Amino acid sequence: MLPDIRNFTLAHLAEIPHLFLMFRRRDQLPLIDRLRDLVWPRIGWMRTITYYWHRLQRIPGTPESVAAGFGCGMAASMSPAVGTHVMVGMLLAYLLRGSLLASVIGTLVINPWTAPPVWFSTYYTGAFILGWDEYGHAGIAEFLEMFVGLSKAAVHLDLNLFISSVWPIFWPMLVGAGPVAVIVGVASYLILVPILRKLHERRMAARQKRNVQVSSERA
Repeated sequence: MLPDIRNFTLAHLAEIPHLFLMFRRRDQLPLIDRLRDLVWPRIGWMRTITYYWHRLQRIPGTPESVAAGFGCGMAASMSPAVGTHVMVGMLLAYLLRGSLLASVIGTLVINPWTAPPVWFSTYYTGAFILGWDEYGHAGIAEFLEMFVGLSKAAVHLDLNLFISSVWPIFWPMLVGAGPVAVIVGVASYLILVPILRKLHERRMAARQKRNVQVSSERA
């Protein structure tokens, strides 16, 4: 049974403004700097990962809802439909009672360094399902050509370009994205839940300790 849409408008919709506050920069960087940060963030990958990990820990909600949201974001990022990851991740998180904020962070796992393994895994999983004879081999050059063609076809609404240059690679990637997304999403959920539970318990214990100290000082 699908969630009641009224619950979405009252609860989940309230989270959406926080999405923009969480990821908005005070000073908007030029396009060339934003592209460079995709390849190598100016603060380094380790500090970037640490930053988003702390963000994930501070998201309101139960460990299960945060982990479910993050898993939905990761699952959505397996799709070759670039540009739809955030919306699909949020939709999945809503349907599974997950955190919308965590789903957005989950989509950030895709970057120029992690994308190629995802492309290969989804394409060859789809090629295995559809048949090796028709969809046998594809490399980085074919993937890049496909994404360039996808961008041009979307901008110019060129269906012929999409069918001729994009579909032969896009279709097996889309088919393979299904099982890969399920594996990645479930695995990330199972890994995150116990970690977030432990962190939640520590925060609760620290909060109770502070409350006891404040009460004793007032007494």
